[in-house]
Amino acid sequence: MRRVRPGFTLIELLVVIAIIAILIGLLLPAVQKVREAAARTQSANNLKQIGLALHSAHDTFGAYPPVLVNQWASFNSGPPGQVHYSGPYLPDSASTAGSDKTTFFYALLPYIEQAALHSSINGYQWFLMGTRKDDASKLVGSSTPKTYIAPADVSAYQYVNWAWPYTGNGTTYQMGLVSYAPNVRAFGQATGNGGFSVWDVAWNNAGGGARRVGGITDGTSNTIAVVEKQMVSGNTQMSYKDWAVNNSGGTGNGPFGVQMWATTDCPPEGLPFFGCNCNDPTQSWDDNFGQWWLGNCRMVSGDSNEYFQTPRNRLVPDQQQAYNLYPFYAGGLQAVMCDGSVRTINTSVSVQSWSAAVTPAGGEAVSLP
Repeated sequence: MRRVRPGFTLIELLVVIAIIAILIGLLLPAVQKVREAAARTQSANNLKQIGLALHSAHDTFGAYPPVLVNQWASFNSGPPGQVHYSGPYLPDSASTAGSDKTTFFYALLPYIEQAALHSSINGYQWFLMGTRKDDASKLVGSSTPKTYIAPADVSAYQYVNWAWPYTGNGTTYQMGLVSYAPNVRAFGQATGNGGFSVWDVAWNNAGGGARRVGGITDGTSNTIAVVEKQMVSGNTQMSYKDWAVNNSGGTGNGPFGVQMWATTDCPPEGLPFFGCNCNDPTQSWDDNFGQWWLGNCRMVSGDSNEYFQTPRNRLVPDQQQAYNLYPFYAGGLQAVMCDGSVRTINTSVSVQSWSAAVTPAGGEAVSLP
């Protein structure tokens, strides 16, 4: 006798599929939350390492690293009060000024266990944009240390094409991007006429500060050092060539941008920093994108305090702007303070509280919540 094997009916099969779909629907948000929490923790660890590196660099040199310096600008004519960098991270010599260049993240390499990469420049040691000893097809910035990459940074790409007439006769190299940005108010220096525009930072050495711990009179626990900032703002494939960032035109809200961590001689939309985008607390028209084109952020008549654009809720790429800060997580933007502690700052933070944390010596009476 043949034994008839029972099977699933169509209804039973549909019920099983529905149960599986419900379970997946319940599990996915939990998995996503776990992944976000892990990414947030890893980024906080990166910031902690950067904070520790800052203090180690300060202990070694007696000052914090600058945001960026092109020493050529120190010795050649520019706008009134152009900054002459005389800090400890570069030679102060007119004879070598054309080759003397450094950036914040390059200066920190020895203190995040990347001393070999720091010393890999072929030839003159301060020519940051020279090729590497171990591989002439690469620059120092062609390799981005893991510490400089936030796991939750969903930028469309992590490297850009880079070409400059004085490196390899214009050969194209890869330049890496970074997921963090230093506070130019803490590690920069205003030009002689008080200028702190994005162009002053890029071209006039306003990124070239030599601040010491004692110069942070608002307190190191009250002053932001470095924040999370996405590698790419915008929806175009940008590149660098001959002092220009190509395809950074934006859509009317301001330029798109990338964050190249180991180059100078570049427009501001190609460089990692924050602290130049202003916001008038008495107005609302500038709340979405700030006033990034101003020379300083003294916005209110009769008020000597400066006011800065706060972190904003993330926009889709084609609506973004290079000088805004868009958090990676729903909980807010992570930052390392000048004392090495890591904070999460919500997008609901007031302009007054945020601005007090950006300035290292503003003397404001408010602080971050």
